[in-house]
Amino acid sequence: MTSRQAAGVVTYRGVFRPVVGYPLLGVGALGYSVVAAVLALARARPMPEPFLPVDADTYFRWGALFYAPVIVVAWLLACGVVLLLSRDADLPGVLAAMAAAVGLGTFATLLPDLVTSPLRALGVIDEGAWEQSIAQHTGWFVFTWCTLATYLLVFLALFPAAVRHSTALRGWRSAAVGLLAFAVFQGFEYVFIR
Repeated sequence: MTSRQAAGVVTYRGVFRPVVGYPLLGVGALGYSVVAAVLALARARPMPEPFLPVDADTYFRWGALFYAPVIVVAWLLACGVVLLLSRDADLPGVLAAMAAAVGLGTFATLLPDLVTSPLRALGVIDEGAWEQSIAQHTGWFVFTWCTLATYLLVFLALFPAAVRHSTALRGWRSAAVGLLAFAVFQGFEYVFIR
């Protein structure tokens, strides 16, 4: 929790310290660019089709270039929401706390993707069988949705915690601002990253 001293100086603690938060954000963003590159090697196709006017056959090649910037821009937009809706917010504190929340939240799906993507690229997991499982809601579909549910739960806990840490908001107000910031973060990300 942030302790605000008389001079208004924020004391960073735990995972919300800049020295922890920024590397977490960087690893999460770059990690997803690596996942996209590996999926491009696997000749994977996004399911469902992407919103972007990008051919599904080349989507992951492009994703290797745009995933990291999209995650960083989504983080900045979420920080903007927190700053606009919070009183007594500390810009460096909000940036660091939200970086940690995004980085840790992203790991919920990044870690499984860093395992399954190379297996798909190497043919250990057959790409056709993967796509069929997703389409028919069997094994890999269930696995994917379990990781997505974990991702959602982690974000729903971390964003309000980051708001509490970096602003004067408490209780339902910090939860509401955190959830709205997550909605903006996820909404922006969803348009680009499928």
